[in-house]
Amino acid sequence: MNITRGILALSLLVAGLLASARTSDGAPDTAPLPAASPRVGDARAGKATFDAYCSVCHGVGAKGFIGPNIGGVDWTTAGLHAIVRGGVGGYGSMPAFNADAVTDANIADIAAYLAALPGAAPPAASAPTPSATTPSATTPPAPVTAVAASSPSVTVASGDPIRGRQLYTANCAACHGASGQGGVGPNLHGEKARKDTAAAIAWIKHPKLPMPTLYPDPLSEKDVDDVAAFVESL
Repeated sequence: MNITRGILALSLLVAGLLASARTSDGAPDTAPLPAASPRVGDARAGKATFDAYCSVCHGVGAKGFIGPNIGGVDWTTAGLHAIVRGGVGGYGSMPAFNADAVTDANIADIAAYLAALPGAAPPAASAPTPSATTPSATTPPAPVTAVAASSPSVTVASGDPIRGRQLYTANCAACHGASGQGGVGPNLHGEKARKDTAAAIAWIKHPKLPMPTLYPDPLSEKDVDDVAAFVESL
């Protein structure tokens, strides 16, 4: 009887050891696995990558240029990954970037950077322009005052073309070429014959698409004057 009990106890011990070994060898475990946490990108690293690869089309601060304004968009890493890897057709034709140029970690960082940016501001409501008082039929017209010949003319502050060249290199050369010879943007050589300094300043401040708006950020009033002076010297 003692021998029988000993054999039974030994059998139970062996069965337990086999079950334990089976679980450690990779048998299915019924305990739920913790969900993998999504990678949180580094917005600062994302800005560096965006400036290097994306700003030439999407503009400084992702405000839009040839490509659309994409600042403030809460991209998922997977969604942005599909766009970066596959590219986008149509106007602008965004190219696809492989992992040798933009890694998966870079994409997560860019997504964090774009999400941290302010979105496109809604167009500001224009203030109502006070209408001129229309004289009634019974009101005599006001006398016309002659303009004095000595009225001062409007003057435009002259910029510093040397400093303007440095600002141009940092903000404009990516599209207009290192020496203004043209590229994505038009050739600026001989611009003085097409626009005077006042017109050049006005264009830089209030450009038409696809040129991005760089004033008042990152270019200040003085910066615009200096860039215009450099462009007029080409």
